[in-house]
Amino acid sequence: MENPFSIVYLIAFLVLLVATLFLIKVIIQNLALKALKENQKSFLELAEQSFQKLRASSNEDLESKKTAIEKQLGQLNNELDKLKTNTTELKANIQLSKEQLTSLTNTTNQLNSVLSNNQQRGQWGERQAEDLLQHFDFQEGINYNKQTSESGDRPDFTFYLPKGKRLNMDVKFPIRAFQSYLDADSKSEQESHLKQFTSDIKTHLKAIAKRKYINPAEDTLDYCIMFISNEGIFQIVNQQQDLLDLAKDLSIVICGPTSLFAILSLIRQSVSSFHIEERAKIIQKDLLKFQDEWEKYKDKMANVQTKMEQASKALEEAQGTRTRALERPLQNIISHEIDSPQECPKNVSRLIP
Repeated sequence: MENPFSIVYLIAFLVLLVATLFLIKVIIQNLALKALKENQKSFLELAEQSFQKLRASSNEDLESKKTAIEKQLGQLNNELDKLKTNTTELKANIQLSKEQLTSLTNTTNQLNSVLSNNQQRGQWGERQAEDLLQHFDFQEGINYNKQTSESGDRPDFTFYLPKGKRLNMDVKFPIRAFQSYLDADSKSEQESHLKQFTSDIKTHLKAIAKRKYINPAEDTLDYCIMFISNEGIFQIVNQQQDLLDLAKDLSIVICGPTSLFAILSLIRQSVSSFHIEERAKIIQKDLLKFQDEWEKYKDKMANVQTKMEQASKALEEAQGTRTRALERPLQNIISHEIDSPQECPKNVSRLIP
């Protein structure tokens, strides 16, 4: 038979064990709940931080995109404004072009009318040349002379150069074949009229060469100028190499408005340089004259100084010699004692009052 106390102890042990296990379970549950709560709190805090970061990043992206969109809209508005301005300017330019085209058409018609007449063509060339001369402040009668008579043997313009030299210029040229060239309907007709125009220019060049435009014995330069008053015609002439070769052989310079501008500019510079050189020569001459007069002045002053030194020396000698000659008797007079009247002889004392 078992001991009853053992059974009691066993039961108490089991109760205690059960209680201990229950307590451990409660403690474990509490710890687990606490850990769960802490983990849940950490998770919520982490989630909140992530959400805040995500929201901040989203806000930055949205702000950046908003700024970019606003910038693009601003640029687009600027481009639209420029487009409006350009459209307005384009309309104004189109209107101006229409007006210029009308004016150009009228001018072309007038030019055709002028160039079709030999006399008017010469007057047109003269006006073109005179416009360029006025640009450089050339004065008729001083810098150039214009032929007023209808004689074809005298140059239309003569330019006065330094050292008495002269440069002659012809302003008339044949144009009829060139007008036909412009009016031609086919390429073959254009070539034919251009060939005729080239032949007419050659004939005109030879006619100029026979005149006295180039005569170095009469102080002209060894070449002269044939002026073509229309730049377009000049460019066509300038493409004809046989014309240029003939002009070179005849010592004739063919020039249009642009090249004449350059030639007149060189003439102006040469005249100005010559005047400066002449003034420099005059100044140099005056300086040499001044130097000569200065040398004479120095010689005169040196001579005067020598004579003044001689006179000063003679004066010093005269002062020394004469002073000493006068001082000796004066000292003698001072050194003698004059007797009183009581001691003087009677015959002398009577003379003393």
